[in-house]
Amino acid sequence: MASPRKSKPSKSSASRTAPRPPTPRKSASAPRPHSPLPDPPTPATLLVSPRSFVRQLQEVDLVWWRYVWVAGVAGLLGGLAYTLLVRHAAAFAAANSETAAPNFATYAVNVLGTTFLSVFIFVLMWGFGRVGAGFKGRAAEVYGASFALMPPLYLLVIVVTLLTPAAAFLPGAASVAGLGSDPRVLERAALAQTFQTSAGFALVVVTLLGTAAQFGFVYAAMRQLTDKPIQAVMGTLLPLLPALIIQLIGVSPLLFAR
Repeated sequence: MASPRKSKPSKSSASRTAPRPPTPRKSASAPRPHSPLPDPPTPATLLVSPRSFVRQLQEVDLVWWRYVWVAGVAGLLGGLAYTLLVRHAAAFAAANSETAAPNFATYAVNVLGTTFLSVFIFVLMWGFGRVGAGFKGRAAEVYGASFALMPPLYLLVIVVTLLTPAAAFLPGAASVAGLGSDPRVLERAALAQTFQTSAGFALVVVTLLGTAAQFGFVYAAMRQLTDKPIQAVMGTLLPLLPALIIQLIGVSPLLFAR
């Protein structure tokens, strides 16, 4: 009797049972950490070291509104200093005439008006500085940061004003009778007396000379940014006279009161 034949394993079954070679896994590449963006320089850096301010400013993109808030803060403190000074003259004129005494709205208009004037001067500086120094001068940021000089000076004026007795801002009792009852005459006389005080004189000096000093810091920064002295000079001188004229108009009630 013949022995039964052994069946050969089929190719399909052999391929199923045969171990598969391990497939190499693709190594997931670790995400590269993004380098943090450099911070823009603080406005005070321009006053301490214009060279460091320029070096840090060149590492960030141009943002024209970056330092607008500095001009706004300077204008707000300047308006507060001016309002604290002239409030005595307005109250004196109202007390010796038949006009109504100034209220909070009057003081708020003075503060907000000076703030708007400061921002307007910044826009004027930016425009003329851009024309003079070109795109490399970055006039908006440099001029905006230069306003960091003004808030400490205005705070000093505010402190001196608050420490000065109210009687020092008013005309003497002997001259009041000869002023009559015209509120404009009374107010001008009180403003003239206010300018004679340390606080009144300091406000005029800070407003005019402080604005002029801003352009010194601006020139130092633009000289580094443009690498061309002519462009730096033009970017500094073109806004200088218009800015000083506007500031002179702002303090003219004190300066030219008689």
